[in-house]
Amino acid sequence: MAVRERKEKPPATGAEVRDGAGIEKTGMGLLPLRSDLIFKLVFGDRRYIGIMRAFLLAALDIPAGEYEGLEIVDPHLERDRPDDKLGILDVRLQLTNRKLISVEIQVREVPFMAERVAFSTGRNLSRQIFPGQSYGQIARVVTIVIANYNMIVADNFYHHIFRLYDGDKGVLLTDAMEIRTLELGKLPEARGVGEKENELLDWLRLIRSEREEEIEMLATKTPEMKMAVGRLKKLSLDERTRMLCEAREMAIMDEMARNEAALAKGLTKGREEGREEGRTKGREEGEHNKAREVALKMLARGLEPGEVAEISGLSPDEMEALRR
Repeated sequence: MAVRERKEKPPATGAEVRDGAGIEKTGMGLLPLRSDLIFKLVFGDRRYIGIMRAFLLAALDIPAGEYEGLEIVDPHLERDRPDDKLGILDVRLQLTNRKLISVEIQVREVPFMAERVAFSTGRNLSRQIFPGQSYGQIARVVTIVIANYNMIVADNFYHHIFRLYDGDKGVLLTDAMEIRTLELGKLPEARGVGEKENELLDWLRLIRSEREEEIEMLATKTPEMKMAVGRLKKLSLDERTRMLCEAREMAIMDEMARNEAALAKGLTKGREEGREEGRTKGREEGEHNKAREVALKMLARGLEPGEVAEISGLSPDEMEALRR
């Protein structure tokens, strides 16, 4: 069941940091925010909904004054098995004009990502209404993909916005569907243009970062980033969370190994089938050439073409070609 953001102060960020203050003494290091499991535990926890709200305010072109509240729908945080489908964090935003925005955040690479994201965005759009309802009830659907790899290979921009748009005429058909890609490997070293972009870059650098000193520096940027880092520190001290994270990474690597093994097996089978097909084709061509040689000899001895064709198995066209 969806939980609406309450109009009250978020948990104290200082307490969150104190909860994780011992991380440096353990020698274990911080868990990676790039892990979809850890991402959800930090950004998808309803108790710390201000973290997600601040990130989305930086990522989307929606003025802060238009937010009525924020709901996190089915964040899948209760699942314990590392191989559970944890790839989606579904967030629903409600604006002052009553429009809703559904946001899907995916931090793990999956095959055919572009096709998968297009399908899921369309599905989220279509499942909003039932027979007899008006299309006017459909809420805008925005899908955000946070990619830890180069998803868009055509350029080096870290942020893309895709809409139903006529590129030739410069006309937007509708803003009902939108896909945004944020690629961590393309983040610029320099600061962005304007406060809003710099805040988005800070969030993405926090998600990407592996250096604790950089994470500590980013925690000083905003109260919400400080809250997120405190939450990350607390999770990093939890042995069960560390075990789940390691098991999750192992499950992903095992899945990749299975896919690579299946691909290798398919290539091997394809090569074997190709060789067998080549041998079969070679035998057939050899037999056909032999039939042509025999037919030529029979024609040279004066046998009738019809009789030669019947004996050799050659077609009338082939017999005609031999006679020439």
